[in-house]
Amino acid sequence: MYSIEIEDDAKKFLKKISNQDSEIILRKIYSIKENPFRFLKRLKGGKLWRLRVLKYRAIIDVIVTGKRITVLRIDYRKNVYR
Repeated sequence: MYSIEIEDDAKKFLKKISNQDSEIILRKIYSIKENPFRFLKRLKGGKLWRLRVLKYRAIIDVIVTGKRITVLRIDYRKNVYR
């Protein structure tokens, strides 16, 4: 089972949006603890992954050897890749 860390930028964004959407996003993030690669898709040209949740995207770094998932950024789909 992987441990999950959420960076400050992602936490700040979760506080900006509605509580209902925040709960859905967090529930989805914590659901990938068992098998993270089931829902993640690799971003082109890098080692990062993305997770789709509603109209939002989470940019995630998975460290397999340390069994750690780090949520680097969460934002709207149109803004997250900039």
